[in-house]
Order: sequence, then C-alpha cells, then structure tokens
Amino acid sequence: MNVTDLLKMLDFEEFDYFYHETGDGIGEEIMEEGLLVEGTNILDTNNIAYTTISPLTPDLVKTPQDFVKFLSYEKSSSPTREVAEMVIIGAGKEVLGNLVEPYDEMHDGQHYDGIIRSHHVMGVIDLDTLEFNFNENFEYAAEANEKMDFML
Repeated sequence: MNVTDLLKMLDFEEFDYFYHETGDGIGEEIMEEGLLVEGTNILDTNNIAYTTISPLTPDLVKTPQDFVKFLSYEKSSSPTREVAEMVIIGAGKEVLGNLVEPYDEMHDGQHYDGIIRSHHVMGVIDLDTLEFNFNENFEYAAEANEKMDFML
C-alpha cells in the first residue's frame, strides 16, 4: 500500500506513533525481530526509547503532501549513514513508558539495553517508492484495518 493509505490508519487520539530511520533492507528485519535500543547515544534523554525513535506527530502528517515532503527530506545517503527506510512504531497512549523492554545483550559487537518488540512495529516505508509494508503482527492491526475500512 502507499503512504497515503498509512495516513488513513493513524489515530492520534488513541495511539502514539514513532519512526526509526534505517538502511535498505533492515526495516523488514526490525518488523520481524524487533528494534534494538542502544540507550546511550543521546545525552539527557529521559526515556530510553528516544535514543532510537522519534515522535511521528500530527503536524508531520497534516496532508499527504506534507507527509511525502517529510519523507523526502528524511531520505539520505552518505558515507557514514544511509536512510532508505522508515520503520513506523505504534502503541496505545498508556504504553509509552513500557515501549522498550529490558534486553541487556550484545548483538554484532554492540551492547543493547532494550528492545521494542516487533508487535509494536506497524510497518516499514520504502523511502524510494513510498510504499508501506504493513506488519500483520502489529498488536493493533485490527484497529488499524478497521480505521482503514471505515475511511474507504
């Protein structure tokens, strides 16, 4: 589905949404296995989640054109970092403080303090094609699909 379909699923009254930028092909892995959280790469962060995710706020998605502009701006490639995909995280308003579960393990030579489980991953946006791959295992898939059906 395209990103405008994603916008129809969002319900900012009941849910909080976040995004994580990553390289090509990594979003699918995150959707299946969860998002590892390093926890120490941003100073003065009061919630470990914010070391790896950023809020997806209503002002970023006011219109489909605003959202596409935002996605285009976020896509980048440099020798040190490639942003080709955007993972969308969703959780009920009451979940935010518990979004990151303790992990405390090494993975590929790096220590991770937490993990955002795959059932919180709504899906992945390919920033080249602007296609959204919806995660059928998303904890709130029924609510998202119901909202989508209602909007059609």
